[in-house]
Amino acid sequence: MVELSDNSLSKILIAAGLLLIILSFFLPYASGEVVYRVADFSFWGAFNLLPVYIVLVCLFALFLAIGKISFLLGTAVSLLVLNITIIFMRTEWQEVLRSKFFLDFLGIAGYGWWISLIGSVVVLVAVVRLIPDKKRAPYLFILPSLFGVCFLTFFPAMFAFFISFHRWNILVPNKPFVGLANFRKAFTDEYFLRSLWISFKYALGVIPVKIVISFFFALLIYSIPKFKSVFRVIYFLPAVTSVVAISVIWTWIYHPYYGVANYLIGLFGAEPINWLGNPEIAIWSVVFVSVWRSVGYSIIIFLAGLNNIPSIILEASDIDGATRWQKVKNIIIPLMKPSLVFVFITSTIGAIQVFTEIYMMTGGNADTKTAVFYIWQTGFNKLQMGYASSMSIVLFAIILVITLVQMRVTKIFKEE
Repeated sequence: MVELSDNSLSKILIAAGLLLIILSFFLPYASGEVVYRVADFSFWGAFNLLPVYIVLVCLFALFLAIGKISFLLGTAVSLLVLNITIIFMRTEWQEVLRSKFFLDFLGIAGYGWWISLIGSVVVLVAVVRLIPDKKRAPYLFILPSLFGVCFLTFFPAMFAFFISFHRWNILVPNKPFVGLANFRKAFTDEYFLRSLWISFKYALGVIPVKIVISFFFALLIYSIPKFKSVFRVIYFLPAVTSVVAISVIWTWIYHPYYGVANYLIGLFGAEPINWLGNPEIAIWSVVFVSVWRSVGYSIIIFLAGLNNIPSIILEASDIDGATRWQKVKNIIIPLMKPSLVFVFITSTIGAIQVFTEIYMMTGGNADTKTAVFYIWQTGFNKLQMGYASSMSIVLFAIILVITLVQMRVTKIFKEE
């Protein structure tokens, strides 16, 4: 009797799964009068998912190039992700949600849906067999979280990428493929470009102030041995408080007639200011709140970096007669580059993606309509989901480029 190696059996499983998946394209994805699909039931309807194919091929080539994955394992994972994405996109989830019981949905599902699902399971078995024995246990432990990430993050992101190439309105049955038209519109939309500028202005206001203040307070708390735990609780409270609650409180503080802010400046004879209604200062008023709210988290990161500095180095600098400024400049800051880089990158991503503070405090008025707010308004108010998805992808690409540049510059400084 011929024994098959793990690779040979995995190849057979991948081939069998691929045949089942291809077969499912020719079979109905629904039974009875209720049909749920993206295009038609034929194999050719899957070509509407061409953007998804391109993304998967690029990711596969990237991981293959850097040696993080074997060709066989990469093929299996790509096939599995592709088919699950197709199932996700070709299922009319409104029908699923309308079902009183999950069994109702199982009765609606057609042969194509079931065979496609079985093909995915077969490929999944091949993927598990290709993972080395020593690594299977860790992967099994993270599997529940991995499913959550896939279904709550990856597949919605792929779906957004898919509909960005369509004129997609949830109230209109016809959702034609428009190619790059949505992206061309995004680059010529003056309102979107304006919202990008406001997002960058907001980020330029938040990031440097937040880093400087949090680094200063981290040094201050680090140098005070007593009551360190009390200070940690006080400065970290805003970071764990609901952003909505904080925004509502600060909206009342900024109130032009009854707010505490105008009361305080009125003690010095100043006129009341419309903090959130004046286009010249509204965005900076929100910047102040964002810095106040998020500085505690950065202090925690900086304190962790300070505690990792060997005390023997600081003691040696004291013996050599170094001043406090010399220790900060020549010892502390160079040794805290990882913490500084982490705070800088996460602060940049968070600042460009700001939404809740803008939504709660200004409603996008007074020249505070950031990119994420404009995307939300386009998608959920105007119901232009395809165009909103294309703008979100453009914003993602911008954030990705900024992050890669930051990491590259940081690496250069580290090598020097």
